[in-house]
Amino acid sequence: MTRKLPLMAGLAICIAACNQEFSKVIPEGDPVDSVNVAFGSPRVLYIIADGARGKSVHEAETPAITALLPNAIYSWESLSDEESAALNGANWADMLTGVQQDKHGVVGNDFSNERLDDFPLLFERIQAAMPNSNVQAYTSAPLFYEQLTTGADDRALLDNDGAVKDAAAAALAAEDITIVTAHFTGIDQAGSQYGYDLSVPQYREAIFGFDQYVGELMETLRARPNYSQENWLVVITSSRGGQYTVPDDENDNTIFSNPEVNTFTIFHSPRYRTRVVSKPFLGIRFQGDFVRFQQQLRGEVTAGDNDLYNLEDEAFTIELKVKKNPGPNNNYQYTYPALINKRERWTWDYVGWTIFLENDFWMFNARGLGNNVGQTRGGTLANATWNSIAVVGVIRDNRRFVRTFTNGQFNNETEITNYGSITNNIPLMIGGQSDNGQADCYIADVRFWKVALPDDVVRQYSCETGIAEDHPYYDFLVGLWPVVGSADNTITDEGPLGSHMTLGGAGITRQYQSDYVCAPSSSDLGALVPRNVDIPAQIVSWLKIPRQESWQLDGRVWLDR
Repeated sequence: MTRKLPLMAGLAICIAACNQEFSKVIPEGDPVDSVNVAFGSPRVLYIIADGARGKSVHEAETPAITALLPNAIYSWESLSDEESAALNGANWADMLTGVQQDKHGVVGNDFSNERLDDFPLLFERIQAAMPNSNVQAYTSAPLFYEQLTTGADDRALLDNDGAVKDAAAAALAAEDITIVTAHFTGIDQAGSQYGYDLSVPQYREAIFGFDQYVGELMETLRARPNYSQENWLVVITSSRGGQYTVPDDENDNTIFSNPEVNTFTIFHSPRYRTRVVSKPFLGIRFQGDFVRFQQQLRGEVTAGDNDLYNLEDEAFTIELKVKKNPGPNNNYQYTYPALINKRERWTWDYVGWTIFLENDFWMFNARGLGNNVGQTRGGTLANATWNSIAVVGVIRDNRRFVRTFTNGQFNNETEITNYGSITNNIPLMIGGQSDNGQADCYIADVRFWKVALPDDVVRQYSCETGIAEDHPYYDFLVGLWPVVGSADNTITDEGPLGSHMTLGGAGITRQYQSDYVCAPSSSDLGALVPRNVDIPAQIVSWLKIPRQESWQLDGRVWLDR
């Protein structure tokens, strides 16, 4: 027999159960670290150093900073704002608002269009959520003081870094302190005058001087009478790196080879376990001597059957890799130069097909015998690194479609049924034509298939180089031109048919390259390591302030597991 509970007892159990369930709900925004929930009295020491390159700080092995790492989430590969790499203002705004410059409006050191009323500073967020908080901020930079310390209970513009350290140490003695921000400029001053690298004595000395300040502040913090019962987060970071010529063998042509945005970030708590956030996997290196296609240099199939490369009423796949050099306007944007084509002339009036560059992306264009013409857009191409391009011709229910892929990811699809047969007697060509825009790029690993490779196969093999005979569709391969390692004026077809190409139309230049294939974009890479904009989100989470969707924070919270 089922026992019935009294009404009030049942309600109590229901409320308790509901509360238990409610406690499991993750607050709006990023997950909250379990430390925030388990321990009370959260407090923050926030230390900012301008101009401290993460690589240099790492190599210095400074004693005070190194001592914090066993209980820290840290990275020597964290990133500042790439758009304002050489100036501090936008980076400071990122670090104190939790949003990027398209929201806070600070561009470089220009605050004339700032929107800090719409995206308030961290200090103001804390004061609004915690009315009894004690927020203090100290700096030796006038612009930082004037623009980015409002909302602090106590703030001061001081003469030098030593005075900033003394003021921050005094603030740490306050029993009710919530957050102390100490902003140091000495490393940046040394770097701007002498150079931003540990090999420069003055820069090295400034890094060790900063480390000594960190050590003194940590001693002061640990000397607090109730330190062991308090819950301290110590954030030590740089607002940006500094200009330095990266050696060629260390340059991967990604954001991680830009020394001006190379920072370091340490989130330290006695309750944290060690987590090192390293540079993410960037891809496979493509190395060798590559033909540089510029002016009207092109390769044409001069051996074999060029009819194989017509796009008739059958499936096909065209793949190639391209690495762009700066174009005519000294950027990476182009106006219609052909990468690979089978056409008498590169205009819409001629039957055939062309894969070409447009602005910062690529396109596939074709005209059939029925005089119908159209094009399909590919994806945006990363600058100064290898991108993989693929066009797949698919037949479904007797209708023809073209699908484009960049670095293995699907871009767009267009129906081309009414184009008719895209057939001519022109040889297959890679590189320039006389009536199109001027390219300056490397083209390699060109593949032609008489089959529509499935999406998963394109995705799996697009960022690899070469084709092994155990490839699941090897029997449909009708052309494989590596281009890399070619000699004289010949580009060898290493596929089963031996349809070799001959180079001509301009002087031949070969250059050694060693870059990644399909390296992620800067925005994608930036999400994989700590960024300036992440720090306010980390601090808000630590202080157990509910993150609101209306704040539109761009940063994430980093956990130690």
